Amino acid sequence: MPPFRLTRSALAGGLALALFAPAAALAKPQEVRVRSQGELSFGTFMVTGQGSRTVSITGAVLDTAIFPLDGSQPRPARFLVEYDRGNESKQTLDVTIELVMTVPGSLRFGGVDARLSALETDLPGYPRVASGEAVTIRFANCRERVCATSFAVGGRLDVTRSFGGALVNIPIAIDARIVSRERL
Repeated sequence: MPPFRLTRSALAGGLALALFAPAAALAKPQEVRVRSQGELSFGTFMVTGQGSRTVSITGAVLDTAIFPLDGSQPRPARFLVEYDRGNESKQTLDVTIELVMTVPGSLRFGGVDARLSALETDLPGYPRVASGEAVTIRFANCRERVCATSFAVGGRLDVTRSFGGALVNIPIAIDARIVSRERL
């Protein structure tokens, strides 16, 4: 018996079947996404030795040994959390999602050392969070294809300058996972 060979016409037939398969065969699974809508910015400032700047979730700024300069304005970070049910049923769901925010301990930028701490959020029940701490959010009675909520993150930046200056960017990484999904 000769070996099976896939010819161009057999390939074309296979592609045609895949293109005309019913939409149900291409089910989109559920997923959770976290999108950054704006980074936590401490603005432009000068420090002679050591200082700190705190940016609250409302955008209020508290400086200690910091001299504000013209330039970028301080603002809290904003994140959007979306639960996409995929193309599953349209039944009402209660969905619980766990978020974990992670920031590096401290970073060095030339002659400037920076550390982000005292993270705060406007998530219900979590006014203060620590790096690596799990927080949960709940989408109660989720009826839409995509249920979403946004939240703000503020924090305190401690800066020590030995020489020079720097553009300090400290990333906030957020991991998300679905903890539970109950049909109502």
